[in-house]
Amino acid sequence: MVIFKKSKTMIYLLLIIISMVSNCKKDNPLKDDVLSIGKTNYTGNHVSINGYYYKKYGTPEKLTIYLFYSNGVLLHTGDGWEHNNLNNFEQMIQSADFVNKLKGIKYAWGVFNIENNVIKFERWYPSDPPLKAYVRAGEILNDTTFMITESYRMYDGKKTEVHSKNEIYHFKQFSHKPDSTNNFVE
Repeated sequence: MVIFKKSKTMIYLLLIIISMVSNCKKDNPLKDDVLSIGKTNYTGNHVSINGYYYKKYGTPEKLTIYLFYSNGVLLHTGDGWEHNNLNNFEQMIQSADFVNKLKGIKYAWGVFNIENNVIKFERWYPSDPPLKAYVRAGEILNDTTFMITESYRMYDGKKTEVHSKNEIYHFKQFSHKPDSTNNFVE
């Protein structure tokens, strides 16, 4: 009789634990932000895309680098590249190991859109899950330079976390860009 009560109690405990675990997953989904900018092919000539764009920052001078593709995808290759050693970046971006690593990092990818003289691009940023997506928007100065003046997050169709920026991006021609295939931007 005692064995039967222990078995019954164990079954109830097991059912309670299973119920709690399954309810936790339903009540606490960790969904990354959905990109608010739709992916559209870029066929214009407002900016050159046969290379990469970089922004200088800090002391000593470092770079943030983005690659833009004709299918509307962008690739953020990271921050901290040495300005005086762009050859190092160009060698690294041709490395299959480095490119495969980037292909597995969601926050390396995003989309961009250009309308008239305005450029907007959006990507996920590293954070604790879920990943948040931010838009950077600004003005195209010429086909090799643009200035980002604003950063924000779209949440429930509204701009949130709006910040003024003053970031100048410069173009460098580079013919050995990796392809834009990834599992995150459809």
